[in-house]
Amino acid sequence: MDRRTTFLLILSGALLLPAAWISISGFSAECEPSHCGAGQAMPCRQGPYFYHALPAGWEVADETNTTLMLRSRDHSADIIVSGITGLTQQLIPEVFAYQRMAALRLTDVRFLSLVYITPMSAYEGAAVIDVSYTAPTGAMRGLLISNVSNVYNKNTYLHTDGMITVVGAKPSIWEAYAEWLPLVALQAVNNGPNPFETTAASNTDSRDAQRRNQVAAEHQDWAKRTWDEVVEYRAKARASQSTSPASTAAARQSYDNPFGGPPIEQSAGPAAIWVNRNGQQLPTDNPAFDPRTPTDPDWQRLVPKRP
Repeated sequence: MDRRTTFLLILSGALLLPAAWISISGFSAECEPSHCGAGQAMPCRQGPYFYHALPAGWEVADETNTTLMLRSRDHSADIIVSGITGLTQQLIPEVFAYQRMAALRLTDVRFLSLVYITPMSAYEGAAVIDVSYTAPTGAMRGLLISNVSNVYNKNTYLHTDGMITVVGAKPSIWEAYAEWLPLVALQAVNNGPNPFETTAASNTDSRDAQRRNQVAAEHQDWAKRTWDEVVEYRAKARASQSTSPASTAAARQSYDNPFGGPPIEQSAGPAAIWVNRNGQQLPTDNPAFDPRTPTDPDWQRLVPKRP
């Protein structure tokens, strides 16, 4: 099996996302929402360093020049984008990913499967990894994308740069998030000044709009190419899995749509799933969790459809 087929086979089982996309074209605090995750509208945010989508019911836990952390309100799912430049050790994507996760205090890291993919612009090697780990909030299951560049001047090694994107959720609800959250995470791009550098240069004008747009466009091209491959292979992978006697599909549940319309199909794993009027979903492993707040009251809990 070639690299492309292997990569798509793993992603088809891990993601199986709708063919939706966030447009990275303009940069403002409140950009126009496009479509992402379960085919629903999702607003974009331009922070001081990162441009990214922000799912409803989620919050920005941290944003620095090197790291972006997004998390659900019940702390059962998160997205982490983190990178560093100027390392003095030559690394391959999986080793860099392991070291970076340790630096982020993510422990008990276990790589369940790994395939190499075409790297992002400015990197020379990349891998997508099915992963489990322990975060400060407990055991997590998810997906990791690692990009690494070992920089040379002719034959002389200079330094290594790298970044990882970690998408994770509690194991009991990962299947509910796996259908759309990795696509959201792929959109995050560090387009701020001196990306992933631990010290900012004193004579830089890297915050100009032209550079930001160029960085975003290059990133979108890479992510779009990757996503196009997933879309192309998804139907074939599903057909193969449905005819394989060893395949086991995750349990699914049909829920009544509290806002009208057709029933909602989703994983039966979460203790509760909340949905807002825009169709964005917030699965949780805590049956007592309620995402409604005075400023964001428009949530309804999904109720399993009666036979």
